[in-house]
Amino acid sequence: MACMAMILEHMSDCRQSAVDPDTVPHYEPTGHPDETEEPTMNLRHRGTALVAAGAVVTALAACSTSESTRPEEPAADDAAVAAAEDAALAAAGGEQLGGSVTMLGVLGGEELDAFLSVVAPFEEVTGVEVRYEGTRDFAAVLQTRIDGGNPPDLVATPAIGEMAALAEQGALVDLNDIVDADVLAANYPASMLETGTAGGALFGLYNTVNLGGLIWYDPQRYDGPTEPESWDELQAWAREKAAAGETPWCVGLESGAASGWPAADFIDEILLRQAGPEFHRAWRDGTEPWTSPQVRLAYETYGEMIADGMVYGGTTTVLSTDFSQAANPMFAPEPGCYLHQQATFMGGIITDAFPDLEPGEDLDFFPAPDFSPEHPGIRSISGEILGMINETPQSAALTRYLASTEAGTLIAATGRWLSPNVTVPAEAYEDPFLRRANEVLTSAEATYPLGNSLMPQSEVDAFWQSGLTFAQNPGELDAILQGIEDAQAR
Repeated sequence: MACMAMILEHMSDCRQSAVDPDTVPHYEPTGHPDETEEPTMNLRHRGTALVAAGAVVTALAACSTSESTRPEEPAADDAAVAAAEDAALAAAGGEQLGGSVTMLGVLGGEELDAFLSVVAPFEEVTGVEVRYEGTRDFAAVLQTRIDGGNPPDLVATPAIGEMAALAEQGALVDLNDIVDADVLAANYPASMLETGTAGGALFGLYNTVNLGGLIWYDPQRYDGPTEPESWDELQAWAREKAAAGETPWCVGLESGAASGWPAADFIDEILLRQAGPEFHRAWRDGTEPWTSPQVRLAYETYGEMIADGMVYGGTTTVLSTDFSQAANPMFAPEPGCYLHQQATFMGGIITDAFPDLEPGEDLDFFPAPDFSPEHPGIRSISGEILGMINETPQSAALTRYLASTEAGTLIAATGRWLSPNVTVPAEAYEDPFLRRANEVLTSAEATYPLGNSLMPQSEVDAFWQSGLTFAQNPGELDAILQGIEDAQAR
């Protein structure tokens, strides 16, 4: 889910305490009120589930702070900023609106500075002050504000299920009434719009995006395929490496309260691309069970990657290593492993830890190859989604601005995120990893969100925990899957 910690800033600077593998508990499902499917909703997350996403936001914002100063220099060039000012003025109907707009999200520190650089042209030409409040306890703060009759105008969160819950409560404005239909159709892939739609209403638009399923490696040391035609081909190389006494994969599943999410995210990705989008959607919506053969196969495929001899340090190290440090053995004097699977944000984490690495020479990635010839070219995404609670001239104008090509160009220029906007020019990405990730994203046959970003948090917690339990006891897979199914049913 957030691939969770996926948009974390400088996770290498905020280590969580290590998990003792001998004390990792077996999966114990937690109860949740019974949830019934509504035909107009693709999302199973009910309104009452809003309160439980604290672990998600904790994982996302653990290294952030709500205090921030506005950046003195924008990341984009003058022409891009001027174009953004023109787009902002058009979004405001050519008027100096004045006033303010409040926004609740999870960003802090340098990530918040980066986002504020994107909205600075809007503030400059419209006279609207954007009051962004970043919090580590997003769900609780938002619910308290809503219950108290003082909600923010706009919200931005990677927990899409929360947004669906708000939509079901009738708390969100239909953005089809805010952003022109032609702009939506031109700027966003249909699959992204579908993710933010329920009951015909567009409750949220992607604001920033991370691309999942990337395989990071050191080109100076890795001697395997960089354009494998299939996952089987890549794993054949890995098995040969293991048979020769070398360890192919680097894996770390520790992440404090959110430990296990790296396993859950990749199993989610495998299921999407192995069983196909139709099954994946039915699974995430609860109409296909966790005990299905397709889900079992996705776990088993992941299990082959982390089997004895295939992963650095074995199970003990996998369970106790913080995900942000998992790739470090690749750069030891004698490499401990050669491949690390993680989303786009991992490039920044690695280069923060090893600032002398030269992108493309000492660190690179290739997208995980197809898991099934029946479902080629599929990619997974995660990211923040923007929703509106209070429609005002200021909040409507800011939403229209953020949906523009020009704002998307500034998102790309920050060097922190991909823009969901398909009209953003490739040259807007100065960061070499994001530039390549954008090429992968725009050339994909289709893009879909990970299923656990749309599930109730209790089910997500069980999914994360299953990643730990499965790594420790792969022979208990039937019981693990039945346990998640039981939790989902409750």
